[in-house]
Amino acid sequence: MTSRRDAVRTLGSIAALPFFGASGVEELVEIGRRAHSLAELRQSDPPRALTSAEYEIVSQAAERIIPRTNTPGATDARVADFIDVMLADWYSASGRERFKAGLSDLDGRARTLAGRGFAQTSERQQIELLETLDRELDLRRQSGVTGADDHWFAMLKHLTIWGYYTSRQGIVEELRVDVLPGRYDGNAPY
Repeated sequence: MTSRRDAVRTLGSIAALPFFGASGVEELVEIGRRAHSLAELRQSDPPRALTSAEYEIVSQAAERIIPRTNTPGATDARVADFIDVMLADWYSASGRERFKAGLSDLDGRARTLAGRGFAQTSERQQIELLETLDRELDLRRQSGVTGADDHWFAMLKHLTIWGYYTSRQGIVEELRVDVLPGRYDGNAPY
């Protein structure tokens, strides 16, 4: 059984995000909780930062990064909604535009590979495209290029992990933590 400390340690890895690097783990959990609450309130509204086509790309990509197995996947945790809230409410216009330009590039790569947009390609093709981007990101990091983590795909991966592991599905159903971070339970077992 995973402890609350293990859940917080998982979230601590997200502190490497350039925009939120100065934040502590508790702050990251709180920001994530608030973003999920906002996404829940707006669940019937259209996306605010993303177009519906971009939202679908994010949804498909996040599900390939954290797929449903015997535990919930990114779609179950509504990670695309979380990412839309983060882009709309927390990211600067330049960060949002960098992310959206990356989605456009991903869609263009899918059209080159399969003759259709990313959201319409097969799961295998989506994984292939995302693995290519992941290798490119690793090469950027290994080369020591300045701002390697500012790459849009690094943003997508970080936001996907952050959105998942601050969701009820990520915390309770995957990590098996009985108490959601940010909620006081004076009688919680350690």
